[in-house]
Formats: sequence, structure tokens, C-alpha cells
Amino acid sequence: MCRFHGLTYETMIESEESQVRGYVHFADGLNVGFPHLTLFTPKEAVRIVKNGERTLPMRHKEVHVINVPSALKFAVDFGLALISEKIRKRVKFYTCLEEGLQFIDRSILPKEYGGTMPMAEMIALWKQELLAARATLLSHDEMRVKEELFSEQARQGSVAALKQTMSAIPATSYCIPGSFRKLEVD
Repeated sequence: MCRFHGLTYETMIESEESQVRGYVHFADGLNVGFPHLTLFTPKEAVRIVKNGERTLPMRHKEVHVINVPSALKFAVDFGLALISEKIRKRVKFYTCLEEGLQFIDRSILPKEYGGTMPMAEMIALWKQELLAARATLLSHDEMRVKEELFSEQARQGSVAALKQTMSAIPATSYCIPGSFRKLEVD
């Protein structure tokens, strides 16, 4: 599941248009239950949510969620507490699809949820996009991170490490000195 989401997000952020326009997320929690909560330890869940929000350069414009079982309210509250206030304000929960359709652009939804294109067709088109992006996605595996620039905590995926600066490393090692507000381009 995480691998598929990773491939999806890596493909989506390659599109400049998508980066500018941002992303609208839609999720149906109808068949989500307690067994799904055991897929990750609490520590892994925290790292996935926090690191995902802070390391993926995505503009999350809206997040719409329908049919979340009330028995999982504690898990939802826990997850919401992990994300930034900015994104938390963009997350909307609806008790049913009909309620959500009042606020969601139907053109992004599959036909089965009130949109126009059947879900099977959407999936087939997305598979084509993923296949077209295959070479780019595989090239990402060739990238290497200079791990010596990061603390041991950061290398282990610690959430606390996201707040650390790289002040121990000379600025010339990882950035362009100066202010972009004063940048002049010929």
C-alpha cells in the first residue's frame, strides 16, 4: 500500500501543472476497520504522516473523507493531531457520499461516486501514466542522498530530526548563499 502511494506521489509531483494547481484528495473509509490499524506500529504511523507531509513537495488543497466508522474516531483524531494546522483545516469529513457531494467537484470523482468517468477507466488511464513514467520512476532509485549531511536521528526517520537545522554543515555544502529576494537574473 505504501509503495503504491509512493509511486503515485512521485509520478504526480513530476507534473509542474499539478504542483501549481495542487491536489484534492478523496477517500472512502467504508470498509476500513481495526485490522487496518495493525498494518503499522504507532511509531511507524507517526513517521509516515509527519515525514510524508514535510518531505513531499505537494500542495494539498482539499482532503475529503466519507464513511469513516465512528469506532475509528480515536485513530482519526490521532492522525489529525500529527498534521499541521494548515492542512488540518483542509480536511473535511462527511457521514455519507451525498453530504460530501455538496462540497466536492464531481469532475474529479469516478462515476461510482457521482462523477462521469467509470473507476475502471480511471484506473486504466492511471496505469498508462505510470507506465509512461516508468523510466523516470526507476531513475529515482539511482539517486543517492549524502547521508553524512544528516544526523543519525534523521537517517533513522525520526520526526524530531525534521526540526533540526543543518547549521553544523557549511552553507556552501548544500545551498546557494544569499537571498533570493535580491537575486538578479540577466
